[in-house]
Amino acid sequence: MVLPIAVLAAYIVFAVLVGLCGTQRRMGFTGTFLISLVITPVIMLLLLLITGPSRRAEMARRAELKRQNELLRRARSS
Repeated sequence: MVLPIAVLAAYIVFAVLVGLCGTQRRMGFTGTFLISLVITPVIMLLLLLITGPSRRAEMARRAELKRQNELLRRARSS
């Protein structure tokens, strides 16, 4: 059975969106995108929601929060 072009395009677009959601994960965009093509984007999105971000992304987020808190403390004290 041949899928209509619109359904195939929607599937690929959804897989790309799931890949973008996976950029902060260990597999990155490419791994997440390819797995979502093989499995389904819906299942891969559920897996992304269950798993956490990579350690590097989490450390960068914490460093940014620390920097913002320091800026707020300086602004309040002046």
